[in-house]
Amino acid sequence: MRKLIYILLGALILVSCEDELNLSSKTNLSDNTFWLSEADFEKAANNFYDSMGDIWSYNDENSDFSYAQGTDPVSAGAFLPPENSDTWDDNYSTIRHTSVLIEKAEASEIASDVERYVAEAKWFRALAYFRLVETFGDVPLVTKSLDIASEELYGARTPRAQVIDFVLAELEAAASKLPKQSELGASEIGRITSGAAYALKAKVALFEGTWAKYHGGDKSSERLQMAIDAAKKVMDSGEYSMFVYSSNPEHSYRYQAIREGNDSHEQIVARRYHTVDGPGHAIQHWIVHGGRFDVTRKLADMYLCTDGLPIDKSDLFQGRDLMTSEFQNRDPRMWNTFLIPGSKMKRRDDHDMKNNYFPEFGNHQGLYITYKYASEHVEGYPWGKNEFFYRLIRYAEVLLTYAEALYEKNGAITDAQLDESINVVRARVNMPKLTNAHVTANGLNMLTEIRRERSVELALEGKRLSDLRRWKTAHIELPKPILGVKYTGTEFATKYPDIAVVLDADGNIVVDRPENRKWGSGGDKLYLFPIPTKQILLNDKLEQNPGW
Repeated sequence: MRKLIYILLGALILVSCEDELNLSSKTNLSDNTFWLSEADFEKAANNFYDSMGDIWSYNDENSDFSYAQGTDPVSAGAFLPPENSDTWDDNYSTIRHTSVLIEKAEASEIASDVERYVAEAKWFRALAYFRLVETFGDVPLVTKSLDIASEELYGARTPRAQVIDFVLAELEAAASKLPKQSELGASEIGRITSGAAYALKAKVALFEGTWAKYHGGDKSSERLQMAIDAAKKVMDSGEYSMFVYSSNPEHSYRYQAIREGNDSHEQIVARRYHTVDGPGHAIQHWIVHGGRFDVTRKLADMYLCTDGLPIDKSDLFQGRDLMTSEFQNRDPRMWNTFLIPGSKMKRRDDHDMKNNYFPEFGNHQGLYITYKYASEHVEGYPWGKNEFFYRLIRYAEVLLTYAEALYEKNGAITDAQLDESINVVRARVNMPKLTNAHVTANGLNMLTEIRRERSVELALEGKRLSDLRRWKTAHIELPKPILGVKYTGTEFATKYPDIAVVLDADGNIVVDRPENRKWGSGGDKLYLFPIPTKQILLNDKLEQNPGW
């Protein structure tokens, strides 16, 4: 009998629970001898943590903020309907397994003892459905585990509003059964909390509220209010705060993203890495040596000057004549995200930083180089030994969600609301406050500044394409060429006179030409990704997204 790819049958892989939360699979146990104790449900819930994503989820190469080698088919609008999709398969696999746990708990004699793990399962199921809706729009909503005889196996797509209603209700129900962050024991650090439930609820509601607003959907105001309320619950909980690295406060923004910031009070949900008893990663190897995650001129130009004004309005902007001049008098997040030319960074063959390698041409075509994930613990990092966590949601995002949802819903935001949200984020890097008076006096646009703050704070965290899609600005931003540094007439041309570069009319390095970038001609169809063709062949009730 045919079966959809997203249905996984067979034994559930279970995970042992060590002294420290360990998310690596250790054993396979029979379903018939399982689900007998609270520990069994905990082990089953541990298995869901792999589904939250990994360090490569930080990828912004599918947007205008970052690039790798060659044209990215997504950011260029050149992607085609795939036969299979990991997004589809993996998330429906998670939905299957979380539904099994929930059903086993409902039928168990110890149901009241395992409510926490049911809540964790609901959280991961909600995340899976959100990712499906975020990618494909309408998707089949299945709320129970299926077998090959289930009629629901070949169901039609459920309207996205109905799926999101389910997601938001699941998260609200989960929050009431989950512990606070401060209530976790030492061996439980990293588990899903009530704060994680409200943070995810705020994220989902903001996405869907703005999607409905700009794409003509339903319940925009209702969703945005839910985002405001959920974010405020996280803010008022007192459980989270912005991370400050006391040993080097000026670089706190960068340190929150690497090992020094692991398990800080800013972290709400994270994929954990421990190389002693689990996997590590090698992201720094790929940044330094592999030409991945390189940053773009588009991102560079978004950082404000230290007077709180954009570079085209501020007298503090020093231009681009020298390799370092554009970094002067800028938001410190710029030089926490971009490596300042002439700086040193640890490499696999230069742990002591005795040599000055940067900038270098070749792997780094645009001569901008990422610094945000430059770990200072590089022992063996080419072999997957980096241990800084992938932060799926951190407190700064919740604060930014609160501010954006307020403005999108009400068309205004008070200075008091800015002070409890965006200005908390700015305070870490000693940037001036965003106020209504500042916006009015300088001819700025409040929504633009709110979006700018989100963009620079969450840069290279895998959120840019999602933001452009929900704001419905991808067709405006993504057709533009991907640019590197200003080359002609600058110190770069003097220092690197013999490199082969493509330049635009203004002398900027062109990493990806405008003729390669098709989002503008792709129409609205590109805002939703195509349903995998194999799924449509297996289920004739699944209709393809418009235009595909």
